[in-house]
Amino acid sequence: MKAGYVRKGLLINILSLIGFVLLWHVLVILARNDIFNIPFMRLRDVPTPLETWDALSGSLFTRLYGPALTYGIVDHTKASLMRVLQGGIVAFIIGVPVGIAVGYSRIIGSILNPVIEIVRNMPPMAWIPLAIFILITGGSIFIVFIGMVFPIILNTIYGVKSTDSRLIDAAKTLGASESQTVAKVVVPSAFPSIIAGLRIGLGVGWMAIVAAEMVIRSPVGLGYFIWNMGDLGRYAEMVAGMIVIGVIGYIMNISILLLQKRFVKWED
Repeated sequence: MKAGYVRKGLLINILSLIGFVLLWHVLVILARNDIFNIPFMRLRDVPTPLETWDALSGSLFTRLYGPALTYGIVDHTKASLMRVLQGGIVAFIIGVPVGIAVGYSRIIGSILNPVIEIVRNMPPMAWIPLAIFILITGGSIFIVFIGMVFPIILNTIYGVKSTDSRLIDAAKTLGASESQTVAKVVVPSAFPSIIAGLRIGLGVGWMAIVAAEMVIRSPVGLGYFIWNMGDLGRYAEMVAGMIVIGVIGYIMNISILLLQKRFVKWED
């Protein structure tokens, strides 16, 4: 029965995507033939799905034109993913301990909460000018870190505070120290929330890296690719890059969900 629902859901998802692509194609063709248009939009200039596919397949790999090297989408994607990975690792290493400390200790919570509450409301993109000004290199990684660290901290705090107090009392009654209680009771209890924070943070970090690469003008990266293609008027390549970003973000989200389902069996 469950497998039937899964297959039905998958079929609906596929049909939905096909319907979206067909609608996209029809709208552009109608606009190019002056049959239909949306006011205030240059719909005729939007590439069709087939044009976008051709642009994607033609831009996948790095090519050398004389002395000039033109990076392909594969290398742009690798560069962006590496920055997200680097920023995400730093955010995880810092965010989880901070979240545990703030959630478990009232004193540390009182000290750090005001700073966290103020800084977390600053969008990652608002940090880009500061990153350009103070960082010699790694500005894009810093923006990813800013985007990821606060979802991780906040979800960790929530997970720690949601720990059943009876479990903590039982551990202490059995002679567990504070560090043992945190390591063996609090952290396992908060782990599903930590993973949820990582998933949310990864989504924010992925969006932030694209914006950062656009503004900081990293020499290689999907954000730079999209911006550069837009500047050159190569809109099919630009849309192809946008679709790659969306697909990778979707794969990231699904991957974290599968990992969560695989390793966090006690959540249910």
